[in-house]
Amino acid sequence: MKITERQLRKIIRESLIMERRPPPAVPQGKFRRAWGWIRSRGRAGWSSTRRFFQNLKSELSETRQGIVILTKLARRHRLEPDEMQELKDQMKDVARGLPLLALIALPGGGIATVALVRIAEKVGVEMLPSSFRAPTERVTYRAWRDR
Repeated sequence: MKITERQLRKIIRESLIMERRPPPAVPQGKFRRAWGWIRSRGRAGWSSTRRFFQNLKSELSETRQGIVILTKLARRHRLEPDEMQELKDQMKDVARGLPLLALIALPGGGIATVALVRIAEKVGVEMLPSSFRAPTERVTYRAWRDR
């Protein structure tokens, strides 16, 4: 078999390129597993972020209702017992949320906030507002309507 000059140059060029190219740092199978892990964490992060904003929207709605009740109280209107209880619960939520909001504003506050909430959960102290806590019981629309 005879090799032409052009073929020889191509072989030499490819061998020089292969010599310059470093070996892969991560074997192919491990890279594939790592990429799968990153993608799964990305989906979890996306759903977690979406859940956070839904909870935030719910908490802001509850706070708005609390402000309406507080305005009613400031105008010296008589409050129903359930309105008074709702106002108390909402003020507790605001009192829980403000320190966390202030902590997030500090440098490194995101990590510190998560750590503080986890430690508080282990100790048995509730730091999160009601919208951010896991629901203890799911109420259907019919059960809510019929109560």
